[in-house]
Amino acid sequence: MWAASLCLTGSLLGLVVTLLLPHATQYGLNLTINGLLSVVALVLVLNSDKIGRIGANTLVAVGTLAITLQIATGHGMDPAILACLLYAWIAVYVFAFLSTAEAITHIGFIAVCYTLALAFGQRPSAPLADWVLTLSTVLVTSGAVGYLSYQLRKQAITDSLTGIPNRNGWEVAFAREMSRARRSGSAIVLAIFDLNDFKQVNDLYGHTVGDRVLVETGSALRAALRPYDLVVRWGGDEFVVLALLNHPAEGGPLIDRLVRSVRTNSSLSCGAVVAYPGAGDAHELLARADEALYRAKDSPGVEYLLESFSDS
Repeated sequence: MWAASLCLTGSLLGLVVTLLLPHATQYGLNLTINGLLSVVALVLVLNSDKIGRIGANTLVAVGTLAITLQIATGHGMDPAILACLLYAWIAVYVFAFLSTAEAITHIGFIAVCYTLALAFGQRPSAPLADWVLTLSTVLVTSGAVGYLSYQLRKQAITDSLTGIPNRNGWEVAFAREMSRARRSGSAIVLAIFDLNDFKQVNDLYGHTVGDRVLVETGSALRAALRPYDLVVRWGGDEFVVLALLNHPAEGGPLIDRLVRSVRTNSSLSCGAVVAYPGAGDAHELLARADEALYRAKDSPGVEYLLESFSDS
């Protein structure tokens, strides 16, 4: 929707500016370009749910080419101060909504297109100065928006207290980890850890101590896992771990190691499930692990229960 809306807004602005310029060269060509782009963009706005990621990237590239064509054909007496500004729109969009690799590719495409426009099209009075000013503006805009987007995305998927992923981070990472498990033929273990009597810690010692317990628990779990394993603060005093296994038999020793690493900070219970990718979705695996957790909490002297889960 944003890609199509920006394309529509830019093309309509191009029509208005062309009509307002008293000495516009290639008048008919610019009206044709922007008119056609407006129609296409309007159709895409009305069907934005069907564009997809490839379509969005294609639309951005087409927008870049349209801007470049108008610069090259002389969009006004000095086009560098007009259509070139629309390059910044593209920079904002790609770093706000696309991946970093996609965004960098589009910025490189802008640099190539603008260089060719100045080299072979109608030149402004100071082409080198315009080239430096325009591309530096695009780069500064890209850097600022890219940094802000990164920070916002990081905050959205990171628990502010413990610094590990939150439930939003889980949604992002689960599909990636399951895909990695399928490619490698690995089993996975999913475990839910619950700190016992955590409310009493807050009541007796205060929330500052309770927060420290949560931070230390997250750090202990993270330290006991491999760098690519996932640990998430699920909410309150619950943590979720997702790790890949070469063989299902590795699940027990891993959970035992994790429990021992947390035991020094707090009493806890854990429910875990070992499965192969395809045995169940995230909801089913979490439900099985949660059932095992409550059975462990109801069993005196049992810190964790681990079960196997298959689709059979």
